[in-house]
Amino acid sequence: MTFVSQIGVMKQEDSTIFDKYGKDPGFKVPENYFNDFNKRMAEMLPDVEITPIDIKPTMWQRVKPLAYMAAMFAGVWCMMSVFSHFTSTNTMNSVSAVAEKLNDDKNNVEDFIMSGSVSDYDIISYEDSVAMSNEDDAEDNN
Repeated sequence: MTFVSQIGVMKQEDSTIFDKYGKDPGFKVPENYFNDFNKRMAEMLPDVEITPIDIKPTMWQRVKPLAYMAAMFAGVWCMMSVFSHFTSTNTMNSVSAVAEKLNDDKNNVEDFIMSGSVSDYDIISYEDSVAMSNEDDAEDNN
């Protein structure tokens, strides 16, 4: 059965129901019922005097926002310390690996000079650091 034929069947059923029972819903509002509805409703309500209740907040209700904020900052601080520990450990490992590579490689100065990407100051400071590390090694061996 298609949608169009279903609509036709429904219209046909509606017309038989309307013929049998009519279109009158059976409910009627008395005339002028809503004209003075507010006035009649106010008369039916009891006269009660409303007094405001003075409720004082408890200590926890006053401190709760501060406690939540402190917990939030503590959580952020813990996360930052954990993440900074991981990054500082990885950074230190990579820096120490680079430093070891520079100290182990005896031809670094010549490579830097040949490439031309290092200034004379860098070479002098590198040679001074190598010389100082050699002196420290010699003192440690004695």
